[in-house]
Amino acid sequence: MIQNILSPIISYLIGSIPFGFLITKMVKGVDIRQFGSGNPGATNVGRVLGKPYGILVFILDMLKGFLPVFLFDRLFSGYGHNLTLILCGMGVICGHTFPVFLNFKGGKAAATSCGVFLWLAPLPLIISAAAWLLIITISRYISLGSMLSSIVLVVCIILFGKDPFGQGLYLTLFSIFISILLIVRHKSNIERLLRGTESKIGGKIKSHDLG
Repeated sequence: MIQNILSPIISYLIGSIPFGFLITKMVKGVDIRQFGSGNPGATNVGRVLGKPYGILVFILDMLKGFLPVFLFDRLFSGYGHNLTLILCGMGVICGHTFPVFLNFKGGKAAATSCGVFLWLAPLPLIISAAAWLLIITISRYISLGSMLSSIVLVVCIILFGKDPFGQGLYLTLFSIFISILLIVRHKSNIERLLRGTESKIGGKIKSHDLG
């Protein structure tokens, strides 16, 4: 099963492309990891550079999650590719979270995970995205929306997925793993939420505001 070895490695390298870091360097000549939360993801980029750049990074991070599973699905269709696709999704998300190009310190996987599940489980992803939008509209906390919507994704895959504990077991277990990973990656956000110091949507970090 060469595809089960090579495709996750290729996906990992694609996931490791640090769009947030690169765009901040090109636009402002600074290291995004030295500003705001220190995270190279879309939310921090949006606070440092402004909402348009945050949206751009989110789209790019989502695309790098979508493209590997889409392309390898087309390439390996009919060759026991379900496991291959899960491994590709795992690879690209781990690449984003632990990128080789940034000393294995990357983003929190929300946007890249969206891209992966957009192809693997589109209906659950759409419902999860709607839940994310509702949660952040009410609470104005992007981190809270990301964590809770990941749980919604798991529930929807179980409820609406094809044979979630049989043929679709790999996808079910994968969604549970990603939900746990995403929540663990938001540990600092959880601590700030409990203290009441978490930044709400719309906040912007000035260029001199290190943290």
